Amino acid sequence: MEETIREVPLEEDEMTIDWMGILRKLLHHWKFIVLVTFIFSVLGVLSALTMKRSYAVTVTLAPEVQNRTSSSVSALASMLGGGATLNSTSDALNITLFPEISASTPFLCSLLDVQVTPYVPQEQLVAGVAPEPTTGFEHVLGRDKPLSEKKARQRAEADAEYLYDDSVVDPGNLTPRQGKAVEALRQSISASVDKKTGVTTISVTGDDRMIVKQLADTVTKRLQDFVIDYRTQKAMDDYTYYVELADEAYANLVKAQAAYAARVDYDRSVILQSVNSERQRLQDEANLANQIYSQIAQQREMAKAKIQEMKPVYAIVQPATVPLRPANSRAKVCIIWFFVGFLLACAWSAFGDVVVQFFKDLFKDPEEETPQKA
Repeated sequence: MEETIREVPLEEDEMTIDWMGILRKLLHHWKFIVLVTFIFSVLGVLSALTMKRSYAVTVTLAPEVQNRTSSSVSALASMLGGGATLNSTSDALNITLFPEISASTPFLCSLLDVQVTPYVPQEQLVAGVAPEPTTGFEHVLGRDKPLSEKKARQRAEADAEYLYDDSVVDPGNLTPRQGKAVEALRQSISASVDKKTGVTTISVTGDDRMIVKQLADTVTKRLQDFVIDYRTQKAMDDYTYYVELADEAYANLVKAQAAYAARVDYDRSVILQSVNSERQRLQDEANLANQIYSQIAQQREMAKAKIQEMKPVYAIVQPATVPLRPANSRAKVCIIWFFVGFLLACAWSAFGDVVVQFFKDLFKDPEEETPQKA
């Protein structure tokens, strides 16, 4: 018997989605979708109205990546006739460490005593309302906000025992409120570095547009000072050392010249050989002292030039400016809540029965599925 080969029909893909069925479910539950979307929209409006406004300021720096071979110092050494140059090693502090520096506790502690002035609208300034200066410590803890007389009195009584402790900032032993303020600054200040170009971006966020701008300026300035101090510290120490040596050599030179001059004046009419030998010895000492002083003076000037050579240069590409609009938009918050409510309502309308049935099957009593024996 000749066997016949039949083609087996391909089964329909089990993962095919019944779009028309889903659409029918959505149309059937349109009232539920509208209700849930409306509730989420109301929640979004309430969230936007009670939301704390946040402002952001960004500063962009382009630091100079210096060549460690100091051509100007070498030229100065050649001009002064010095055979030795001040050798420099590679930096232990690289520009890629800017984010770590700005987030370090000692750096943030230095910002607690910064004097800042809150923002006052133009119409209030015209009316004679002057802003009251505060500190970074008071601002990040929210202690610069106006209070009622009763709450102000309660705060003063509660703060009485902490005022003395908070007045001294020890980065290694912070008080609870100082630690809270430092952590708040760490959350509001960030820095990032492009490792290819070396461009540093410093961002500061906060609830006061003027204070945010002032803090961004302060962070930028102190970060520059921190790096400059580090880069020039070794050169400053060398310069101080050579200044001390030069002063000591100059004092020896003056003393030797004075001794030689006094001997010459005293022995003007004496022609003894022993006297001439002593005079020659004093003259040699004076010449040697002058030579030593000249060499040390050259090294002092080289060290002085090295300070300027080691000082990094920063070009501020984008300076800090007072933000005109908040970083967190209320309209965006309302839109997000609206779409979240709409998507959740649609998802439940389309697949809610499947989810409910899944959990029913999951927790169903196995005995109910056992067939009864006759």
